[in-house]
Order: sequence, then C-alpha cells, then structure tokens
Amino acid sequence: MSTQPRAGHSNTTILPVRDLRVTFWGTRGSCPIFPAPHEVEEFTRQVAVYSIVKALQDFAAKSESAGGKLTIEQLLGGPMTQGSMEAYQTRLGLPNLPIYGGETTCVEVETGDGNHIILDAGSGVRHCALRLAKRWTNRTDRNVHMFFSHEHLDHRSGLAFSRFCFAQPPFTLNIYGTGQMLTALDTIFGIFSKDINQTTHFDDPLDYRLMSAKFNGIELRAPIHTGGDTMIRRARPWKVQDIDKTVHIGNTTVTAFPVYHGACPCLGYKIQHGKSTFVFCTDHERRHGPDPEDPRQKASMEAEARLLEHCKNADVAYFDGQYYLAEYLGQKGIGSSPPTPRMDWGHSCIEDIFNRVHSANIKHIFIGHHDPDREWPEQVQMDRDLEAQSSGKPFKIELARGDSTIDL
Repeated sequence: MSTQPRAGHSNTTILPVRDLRVTFWGTRGSCPIFPAPHEVEEFTRQVAVYSIVKALQDFAAKSESAGGKLTIEQLLGGPMTQGSMEAYQTRLGLPNLPIYGGETTCVEVETGDGNHIILDAGSGVRHCALRLAKRWTNRTDRNVHMFFSHEHLDHRSGLAFSRFCFAQPPFTLNIYGTGQMLTALDTIFGIFSKDINQTTHFDDPLDYRLMSAKFNGIELRAPIHTGGDTMIRRARPWKVQDIDKTVHIGNTTVTAFPVYHGACPCLGYKIQHGKSTFVFCTDHERRHGPDPEDPRQKASMEAEARLLEHCKNADVAYFDGQYYLAEYLGQKGIGSSPPTPRMDWGHSCIEDIFNRVHSANIKHIFIGHHDPDREWPEQVQMDRDLEAQSSGKPFKIELARGDSTIDL
C-alpha cells in the first residue's frame, strides 16, 4: 500500500495500477465550502514561517562554510532576480501542510485491469471527470461504473456539471444505486425514461437532451426491513437486481450492503480486486440513543453489524466521521456554531471508527464527509490527534484529503 502524489498535478507520472487505486476527489459533507479569509491567511502565515526558517537555516550553514562572508548572490546562486529567487524557493521546498478540500463526496477507484468505478457524484466529480476525459482522449470505449450511496443533493450535485455527460466521443455511464437514487436522477434529468415533466429542471437547467452520454440504470434492490425501496412504481426504466447479487466488473467485484441513514435508504460498497479490499461507507449512523428497543436504534445497530462483517480484514476503508460524540449529542458545537444535537442526522462519530478498526481489523482508515463548519486549523489538529492515537498500532486512521490518491 502506498500514497501517490496529489491527483490533480498535471506533471504526476501515472504509474501502473496493481490492484486498486483510490482517489479522493471530494471529502466534504453536506455542502461544498471555500476556505474563509482567515483560514487562507493562517495557511499563508504557516507557509511564510516555514520559508523564513528554512532560508535562515540555509543562510547560517552556507555562511559558516564561507567564513561569515556570504553574499545574497552566493546564497541564491546568481544575481537577485525573480527567476533566481523562485529557483531558490524551489530548492528550499514547501511545508507538507494538509489540504482537506471543499468538494462534496466523490471517490474514484481504478482497477488493475483498467476499469474505473466512481463512488458518488458530489461536486468533486467535476475534477474526476475532467481528468478522465483528458486521459481518454483517444479511447473509444468510455465505460464508467458509478455507484451511488443515496440520493441526497451533496452526493449527486456534480453529475450534471461533469465532463462525463457532455464529452465527445460520448461516455457510457452505468449508474448503480437504490430505486430512490435512480428516481431522483430521472425525475430531474429524464436520463433513463426520457421523460420531461413538471419537476424537470428544478435542480438545474439541464436534461438528457443536452447530454451526449448514454445512461444505464441498475437498481440494487434491498429488502424493505433494511431500509429498502418503499416506493411503488408501475414501471422502472432501468434494470433491477437483488442487492445480494455481487456486481462483477472485469476481475473486480463490488458488493453493496444497506447502511443506516435514518429514513433515507443508503448503501455502502465493498470493492475487491486481487488481494486488495476497499470499503466505502458514507452517511451511516451508529445511533447513540438511550432506548435499545427504539426501532431506529435497532435498525442502526443491525446496519453497524453488517458494516463490520464487510470490513473484516479490509486494507482500506472510507468512513463518514462528521462529528465527535460530544458534538453529536449536542454537548459541544463545531467551530463557531452553537451546540446542536445531531442524533438521527445520519452520520457517525469519530469514536465509532475506533471501535470498528478494533472489531474488524482494518489496516488503514480515512475519515471523510467533513462538516462544513469544521475549519482548517481544527482539521489539522484532528489529524495530529488521530496520528498520535494510531502511533505504534497495527492500523492507521487519518482524515481524507481531497485530490489525494492511495494505491493498494
């Protein structure tokens, strides 16, 4: 298992994929965000401090070698010009300050046999689609397999703005998800039924007639008691298969399973190729209610047990960890927001993830769906705390960073 350079770097060498290559294009929860001015200022300040420290250390070392008579030209390696100063900064390098990103959920999985699986299409899918379209300029077989967790806007808002939908030659998008998820896309864009109705264009001024892509829908139908499809339809303009049936994409298997997101049916996915396993589980709540007989509590714990079973001995897992338990219970606010109880909002706590790593023997966990009120300095501190708690352990837990890649 290894971490590759940031996914968006145009000069990054594309190495062969052994089993699975996982890229996090969007890790923010609920809505996209852009850093507040004071966050940008703090990031800039830390970069400036790093540069000053490195330059002074370099000056001291070189001055000692020069007998205390070092000139600026000697330090820079030539006359003081814009080019020489930029070259000097490049030699000093930049600090490894983490960037968690502001785009909502989208994770790309590239397989060892060349297939591409997209998990959710939040605002981060725009960057994913753009890079893939550039890589596939001369490729005629443009098949992408998209697996959706559920229909909430932050997990589908980027699809209609992605290059997938408008590129030439066209992409074929095989879209898997719950009946509610497929219905949401079809109601807004008519991509499966080719039907334009009074709800079309509610989200965006687009529909299937403006798109070049071919859309194939595959409903993963779960039993009603696990939060399955309770909607009654006379006809489905897509294929239907039982959720227990494994999806095969080349030599890769994708196993869907229901998780708990309150009243909204939601799916997690286990992806396996070769000897590697990646589990994607967002918007799942391990409910911390006072009454174990509450039907919501029972449904949550049943879903948690299913999740643990699918996570056994996984190499990498991506979990929603939007809150600390005190924030979830309304004892503490997030950032500058006031304390608000968040039970039944459909998201997990950081503490729950430590329970999972011990119960399921997961090697590496990335925590995503970062709360929009969670500011950058606090995320950095969270990451440091997670690193300290993982130190010396047979597992690693860290915050997922947008535009980053890990190889399995």
